[in-house]
Amino acid sequence: MKQTSRSRTARRHSIEERLAAAKRSRAVEDTKFRARQVQGKVRRFVSANFRKEEVVAALALRRGECNRCGACCEILFKCPFLKKNDDDSTTCGIYEDRPNQCRLFPIEQRDLEEVRGSCSFYFIERPIKLEKAS
Repeated sequence: MKQTSRSRTARRHSIEERLAAAKRSRAVEDTKFRARQVQGKVRRFVSANFRKEEVVAALALRRGECNRCGACCEILFKCPFLKKNDDDSTTCGIYEDRPNQCRLFPIEQRDLEEVRGSCSFYFIERPIKLEKAS
């Protein structure tokens, strides 16, 4: 009976250790995700305000329309101007005066990897060049 009790205790410790390891792993992954979001916010601020030619070239590859999910307004923290509607859509309280990095989001494909939502924008690999009709 002692061996059975010991094996149960060992099994319980093993499960608890695995759960603790999984929790630590999730915490590490969440921290890495947050670090990418911080880098992205800084990169978008610099790009939108100081590298306008690069932004224009990058936006030529962007397709789609905003579906008003608000995910981009909740990167790192919820924007204080974001208003949630009853139909799960969102509204910007300063839409006409919003900053460039908000107005231009997403600038690159990697920006979409920073949102936890269903952003409807997507990027193509290269701009489509139309041939002259003969």
